[in-house]
Amino acid sequence: MPIVQAEALTKRIIALFQACGVPAAEGQVVAEHLVDAEACGVVSHGVLRVPQYVEAIVEGRVRPGAVLRTVSETASTAVLDGQSGFGQVMAGQAMELAVEKANHTGVGVVTLANCGHTGRLGYYTEWATRQGMAGLMMVNSGGGGQWVAPFGGTAGRLATNPLSLAVPTASGDPLVLDMATSVAPEGKVRALLTAGSLMPIGWVMDHAGRPTTNPADLYGPPRGALLPFGGHKGFGLSMLVDALAGGLSGAGCCGDTQAPLQGRTDGVLLLALDIRAFCPVALFQEMTSQLVQHVKSAPPGKEVAEVLVPGEWEARQRTLRAREGIPVEDVTWAILEQTARQRGVGWDGSTP
Repeated sequence: MPIVQAEALTKRIIALFQACGVPAAEGQVVAEHLVDAEACGVVSHGVLRVPQYVEAIVEGRVRPGAVLRTVSETASTAVLDGQSGFGQVMAGQAMELAVEKANHTGVGVVTLANCGHTGRLGYYTEWATRQGMAGLMMVNSGGGGQWVAPFGGTAGRLATNPLSLAVPTASGDPLVLDMATSVAPEGKVRALLTAGSLMPIGWVMDHAGRPTTNPADLYGPPRGALLPFGGHKGFGLSMLVDALAGGLSGAGCCGDTQAPLQGRTDGVLLLALDIRAFCPVALFQEMTSQLVQHVKSAPPGKEVAEVLVPGEWEARQRTLRAREGIPVEDVTWAILEQTARQRGVGWDGSTP
């Protein structure tokens, strides 16, 4: 398994994107996002997405160089159109705008539609905490990506509809919740399929509604379905994410599975809360740090070394891999090499 430093991996991806006509600065935004996800151990939103993004560029579903457009705006809100640009580029600019508005009014709420896959949501909400904010982000698939069965159902009717919440703490490491409303994100199943590994039982049911550990059963044909996390709780949360992210952004919500999916893109809701509008930042950070310490003081259960709070595992992985390098699955590495050759560049960033 190749082990690569983040900077080197980022440069390789930028070179590949540039071969597809992506401006260098834009490619860097996307590459850094994907590599950071990989560094955090979130491989479902890491470099395995590169070939998918290249395919989206070639097919015209993602347009390099697109400029974010403001559809409507108030002092604390905005409705944005990503104009088919990269999700990471457009969502990053959208969160920046939400934070800017929160600095003026105490709260900034922004919606975004018509952009590519937005990637790991915790990337954006964590960034907001570095600006002294609490951050929230919800994403649906604009009515597409219906991988998830409703509670009690056996066929996909909802997307994985992820959400992220993050708040700052005195330690500098924010509390970050980043989760799909399904038991596992589709990308994690795809990563296991790529690696030739099995899934835990309880993630996916096959087309007949039977539990399965084979990732291929999700994709079929005939297609299976992911399960919502926590049964009716994850199902209910998923429906509300779909309504808020898809409805408020105008991207659309899940509907007829036979309807054409062309043109459907992520619908995004981003919110930034200025801590200062509610209480002194230092006081809030002290309270959240005390909460973390209190929770971590719980005696660990069997086979658990310690209690970890949301975002802590990812932060530790990032620190570890900054020191030791990022491991990339052999199969993923081979696919990246093949994708680079197809675009006329070497995977080391050189021209063959």
